Amino acid sequence: MQDQLMNAFERVRDFVLKHKKLSIGVCVALVVLLVWYTISIFYTYTDYTIKNDLSMEDSEGSAYESFHNNNIVKYNSDGAFYIKKNGDLIWNEAYDMSSPGIDISNDYVALYDRGGTTVFVMNDTGKKGTVSTSRPILTACVADNGSVAALMNQQDVSYLEISDIEGELIASGELHVENSGIPIDIAFSRDGKKLAVSSVSVKSGTLQTVIAFYDFSSSGQKREDNLVGNYSFADMVMPQIKYMSNGNLIAFGDGEIAIFNDSFEPKLKKEIFPKGTIDSIVYNDDHFGYVGSETNDEGITLKKMHVYGESGWEKLDKAIDDSYTLIYMLENDDVVMLTDKTAVIHGISGVKKFDGEFEGSIVKILYSGGYKDYIFIQNGMMQEVRLR
Repeated sequence: MQDQLMNAFERVRDFVLKHKKLSIGVCVALVVLLVWYTISIFYTYTDYTIKNDLSMEDSEGSAYESFHNNNIVKYNSDGAFYIKKNGDLIWNEAYDMSSPGIDISNDYVALYDRGGTTVFVMNDTGKKGTVSTSRPILTACVADNGSVAALMNQQDVSYLEISDIEGELIASGELHVENSGIPIDIAFSRDGKKLAVSSVSVKSGTLQTVIAFYDFSSSGQKREDNLVGNYSFADMVMPQIKYMSNGNLIAFGDGEIAIFNDSFEPKLKKEIFPKGTIDSIVYNDDHFGYVGSETNDEGITLKKMHVYGESGWEKLDKAIDDSYTLIYMLENDDVVMLTDKTAVIHGISGVKKFDGEFEGSIVKILYSGGYKDYIFIQNGMMQEVRLR
């Protein structure tokens, strides 16, 4: 091995000696490339070049989400459209919903009507199934196999139903207020075998959140009602819960963020307590975080953004001064902050990548596949852009 290394070293030395000018040129090019790359990743862009420009007729209340290779799902009360970045239509699904909701997994989109009883399950080629629930839907989730979990309510009783992609009922149950409180959110695991329910109740005059865990695998069927665990948080409301890509469950509360591990009987793995407030939360499948106010050692109150990996390790602690009415995290881990006519994009590295103003209203920013490539959606317009 030592002889081979020495031989390789001598060959490199001989090449450099024979091609000094070429070697110097390569080194200079590498330095220039390194400088350009360093500047580009730490630079805040305020303008952009339009790669594709598409006019659209927007219905009131239209919303947009990324799905499958950075294509776009547009949905409203009249139907849903799945389009490519250049505007080419892939599929459309007409329906009549008073309050449309959406949930997206890796391969499926669930479109449902809050207060209705129908869920359309779509993939990248079109509709693959329809799920009909027995009662009005509060919220619904879709798994990577296309199965759907729905939380429903009727006459002060909450119900859970899990159905496969063809609409066949897999499991169901009732949740009575006097026993488990009022359910406010559910989370469905990617494999469709685990369901978590966050409920709020008042016991002995004290508000608490109870997170219940259900397992619908063969092991979970051995437990009564498939219940494999629950955990209570006193004086706490946890209105949002989510399963991450590694199987951990994240519970977002008004005073803490809790992480439960991926096990048959989930255990509380970590609690994150903010130094100040939790004003807004952001998340995707691999990261989560929050924005809140906190006071430093000098007594100065700052707005801070914190971002964590799916196991709870902090990756970003940054003071910001940006205003927003809408905040969310893209699949590339960027955090987008929007007002009616301004947009800011923060990278997970801590760099403010974009800070721009628009003449018209900016509705949504989506990721388009490159470090500087995004989709800007404004009223009546969709643009694929590159920051500059």
